[in-house]
Amino acid sequence: MMTDNIKSSILKFQKKEITEHFVYKSLSKKSKGRNAIILKRISEDELRHYNEWKKYTQREVEPKHLNVTKYLFFYYVFGLTFVMKILEGNEKKSQDAYNKILEKIPSISDLISDEVEHENMLIEMIDDQRLKHISSMIQGLNDALIGLAGQMAGFTFALQNTQLIGFAGLISGFAQFLSNSASEIEIYFSQKTVENRASLISSLHMGVSYIVTVIVLIIPYFIFSNYYLALSLNISITLIIIGFFTFFVSVVKDISLREMFIAMFTVSFCVSIISFIIGWLTKAFLKL
Repeated sequence: MMTDNIKSSILKFQKKEITEHFVYKSLSKKSKGRNAIILKRISEDELRHYNEWKKYTQREVEPKHLNVTKYLFFYYVFGLTFVMKILEGNEKKSQDAYNKILEKIPSISDLISDEVEHENMLIEMIDDQRLKHISSMIQGLNDALIGLAGQMAGFTFALQNTQLIGFAGLISGFAQFLSNSASEIEIYFSQKTVENRASLISSLHMGVSYIVTVIVLIIPYFIFSNYYLALSLNISITLIIIGFFTFFVSVVKDISLREMFIAMFTVSFCVSIISFIIGWLTKAFLKL
């Protein structure tokens, strides 16, 4: 017997299916080659699943257009694999709800099995080269974060002048960027292989991300004359960047967001404290 609770759950499944149908359909139009074919196939499967669920409710359901827009935004910012990982995670979260319905309506076992196994198989087939470049950019962001955030804390206490602190951070950041870039270019010209060319491209993405992060971290010191206020904004920006970094990595690598954030925050905090102590000792020793 179809109870109101069961019908309500199935309507939620319908909305999920029709929403993901439009998500995959939109992604297929923005992809090329093999990826486009796979995404179109998943889109068609989602529509078929929607129609199967509709047999039990006899109702049409509108998609969540805001979710479609959200996933397209994630696609433009983070790449295809990132979006697929999120959708795959949503599918895993639906398992308990599927199993409860299965106990009441055994005839849907094939539908649920197809929903889980077939989609996971297709998701694993997705090939997203752009993810490698985005990962490099995220790595550059992380390197700048850990390297410079701590230094800025040390510079703040040692120099106590926002202009000097800002320029010290800028010089330090660019020096590290040039050092890393020179190393990668030297490797590329000494061994011109396809792998090294790809590595050079990834390094360029990493370098751009590194420089942008450096500039963002030092901007408060060129805006405000109060170095404690500038440091507070620097710390706030650091926390936002840590959140951005951990969100991306936790999704792509299936790592706990909470654990990843705590680990990143702990590392950055320890580096900042050590740098702050060094700055304090430097100021005391030089009697600035």
